Amino acid sequence: MIICSCNVLSDKQLREAAEEMRADPNGKVPTPGAVFRHLGCRPRCGGCFPAVIDIIHEKSSEETEASKPGTGPRKRAVGR
Repeated sequence: MIICSCNVLSDKQLREAAEEMRADPNGKVPTPGAVFRHLGCRPRCGGCFPAVIDIIHEKSSEETEASKPGTGPRKRAVGR
């Protein structure tokens, strides 16, 4: 889905850019402006920022939940 119509950026592109930034050992905090620069563009009207913020922080909150004891993926009982 296109999130930023000014730069024609999809949610997938934004999410992947934020993940790449977090994975980089010298990485920067994935702010909207940093993510746009990572993608080789810059914010224009800023109307997409609320959605961009939600998307780029979506993965980090999922990772935080998965790292908590007892909140990761559940294993199915074999033979039941």
